[in-house]
Amino acid sequence: MPSSASRKGYSGEVEVVKILQDLGFDAKRSFGSDGRAFGEASDIDVKATKDDLTLLVQVKRRKKIASYLEFKNANVVMVRQDRKPWVWIVDNEMMEKLICGEVKSENNCPTHGGNQP
Repeated sequence: MPSSASRKGYSGEVEVVKILQDLGFDAKRSFGSDGRAFGEASDIDVKATKDDLTLLVQVKRRKKIASYLEFKNANVVMVRQDRKPWVWIVDNEMMEKLICGEVKSENNCPTHGGNQP
């Protein structure tokens, strides 16, 4: 019988697949939460494709997250560990806008590689 943590993880993965499918992605949960079932790294829980965009998603569902990662008045939280690339945490509404092409850009995006400034 699976543990409650395993059931919570599974239900989070199923929820993420549904969200991505609602956004037009062909989204699938990896068998046994092991991305090697997709030919990806073992930490990939969900693989979603839409046109030429592929999302490799590791799902983390927590009872509580660190308060500095919570959205207050912002719709994006960016955090970086010393000598590591930036990690972007985007709220659901903004992510839907980005994926659905509702956010327009006047120019091409530069490539920063996510490294230090």
